Amino acid sequence: MWAVRVDRLGRSIGTAHEVCHPGPDGAMAGIVSSLLHPVRHGRALVVLLALVPLLLVGQRPPTAHAASDPAWGLMASGCSSSDIAANQAAGIGLVEVEAYWDRWLPTSATAESTDYVNDLAARINACLNAGIRVVLGTGTQYPPSWARQLSGATFVDQKGNTPNTGALDTVFSAAARSAQNDYLKRIVAKLPVSRLDGIRVGTSTAGEIGFPGPNESGTGFLQSYWAYGADAQQGTGLAAGTPKTPMPGWIPGAKTWNGKAVTASAAQNWFLWYERSLLYAIKDQADTLRTAGYSGAVHVPSPGKGVLPADLTSATNALLNGTGDRDGSLGRGLYYVDQFPVMAGNIASTVVVDLTGVDDATAVTARGLNPSQDTCQSNDATTSTQTSTNVASWSNLRFARAQAARAGLAAVGENPGPPAAQTGGTSNSDSEAEQIRRSPGYARGCALAAFFLAFEDVLDDPSSGSTRQDYVDAVTGAS
Repeated sequence: MWAVRVDRLGRSIGTAHEVCHPGPDGAMAGIVSSLLHPVRHGRALVVLLALVPLLLVGQRPPTAHAASDPAWGLMASGCSSSDIAANQAAGIGLVEVEAYWDRWLPTSATAESTDYVNDLAARINACLNAGIRVVLGTGTQYPPSWARQLSGATFVDQKGNTPNTGALDTVFSAAARSAQNDYLKRIVAKLPVSRLDGIRVGTSTAGEIGFPGPNESGTGFLQSYWAYGADAQQGTGLAAGTPKTPMPGWIPGAKTWNGKAVTASAAQNWFLWYERSLLYAIKDQADTLRTAGYSGAVHVPSPGKGVLPADLTSATNALLNGTGDRDGSLGRGLYYVDQFPVMAGNIASTVVVDLTGVDDATAVTARGLNPSQDTCQSNDATTSTQTSTNVASWSNLRFARAQAARAGLAAVGENPGPPAAQTGGTSNSDSEAEQIRRSPGYARGCALAAFFLAFEDVLDDPSSGSTRQDYVDAVTGAS
């Protein structure tokens, strides 16, 4: 048997920051102003984006590498009696359990499926009563069909395309955001949330932070920016508190706007508005849960490494025409260098970053370099933003973990799971068995508070060739 720590995941976070109060929108004439230079007030670093009142209120001290082992868990547990028995026998004391919006409210905004809600609550309570800690996935990535019919509920890119995955726009659409928040309030009212270790929030079809991904427009890779509905462009039906575009009608790559030349600074300002729009949506989910009575941690699943500073420079110098977009992070609005500190300074709840790329394909590539670049180092929080550091060679986990440390946020992690297109798998990805073997080392080396193995049903499937004992052996070093 092996023991699993039972401390709560938020133990290293400290106190939650106060929410910054947004300032009024400034009147802008002609081209939108660029990002203002940082202004230092004593020890606080304040960055203000014109027209975007979500503020970075200074960084917490970088998170120290924890001396304790991560908690070891599983993704997507059913918390059935057999799941509980198998996990207890293996010593697994932490699981993620997924709720499903489309099962909770399948036919309308008010018609709950009582059977589903009661069954979900019973299964979560069964895990908790057995001493197994639970992080809840809200399942907002599974919207019911009626929610897709709401005003502005469909993302629109600059070409007029909509996502072929049916992604729901809870970033800009007031109607979709309201429906989602009503569902979140029901979760707090009907589930034992006071006993949970955390609740996951996200904006994408994977339940992670981000806009729709590459190819979701169906017309090509890397070229979609999902902010061209009437809400984001004209402010019609825009979610409360979320600013509309600072450059209405401008299309990334266009050299002029309103008859004037577009500068690199203006393109950067537009992109910062775009990526911070995700933060308004994440913050609103956290605030909704908190107002409804949930006082625990919110987990923000975060894929990949996001846009690198050098990427952003190349991209904005080219006016966002596709240059510098290594993996679709620009279109997905992922810029952790900015987003993690902004979340730390503006979300009142305890924020835990969930890094979903533990032993992904970039780790395979990075460990094949000489010297290898897949292992977190104690000074990564400092060196990761220095222009002399070749962070493009780092694994996704290493770079994203460094940004969480810069922001003073605790981090948990999960592996991609069996290599496939939907899990970011490539021809050189590690197999699931190899991910099981290597992930505990990455989790320890990157000082993660917890690691969730994806997925419980893989370990229950005899055809997968992997078992809970393989996971135990990997954690204990027996394999």
